[in-house]
Amino acid sequence: MKSIHINNNHPSTLTNIRHHMLEYLLIFSCDEVTKAHIASVKQFFERRYGCYYAANLTPHLALMQCIIHQSKMDRVIQGCRKIAQTTDPFEMELSGFNKYEHGTMYIDVEDKVSHHILGIVKKLKADIDKHIQQWSPAEHEYCTDPHYTIARNMNNKQLEQAWFEWKYQKFAASFPVTEMQLLRRSLVKGDKFQIVERFPLQGLTQATFVQAALF
Repeated sequence: MKSIHINNNHPSTLTNIRHHMLEYLLIFSCDEVTKAHIASVKQFFERRYGCYYAANLTPHLALMQCIIHQSKMDRVIQGCRKIAQTTDPFEMELSGFNKYEHGTMYIDVEDKVSHHILGIVKKLKADIDKHIQQWSPAEHEYCTDPHYTIARNMNNKQLEQAWFEWKYQKFAASFPVTEMQLLRRSLVKGDKFQIVERFPLQGLTQATFVQAALF
């Protein structure tokens, strides 16, 4: 019996794979009032400094991002759901502006809340990272510094001017966080991110979660 060889380098095969490789983003969103406030700042950055990567970005805090074949997402979704079910709802607290030298300005998260979020990311990573490393080895990222981005890909002149004018500006907001959201977009079509899953934060104890999972 002759063996059959599938040429993964054939253009049609590569195109098919590409169509099913999607970008996923796990986020905390914000309430509508804070979202409108941040959006107005982002629009100002676009008008005043020419930051075209500002106004088109919906305010969010990214916990994890990956590019992965859609058939391999079930395990990731399972892990996200598990972490959400064993995480308590909490109060997000935002305070002031900050920047990264590589061209990003953002709204900072209070230290206590930031540590709490990093704890959630740590649990998430412990649950799904082995799978992510296998199926998205070079195209994934976990949150290491919780923040809400104002503008990114700024050149030096834009960043210098914006930082000079905004580093002492006040910004304070708080809102309840009750769910994680999983967003997805196609790499081929260039679509905007769309919500595909919502994971309510339920605060179940580990024992309660395991018992529920059994049934």
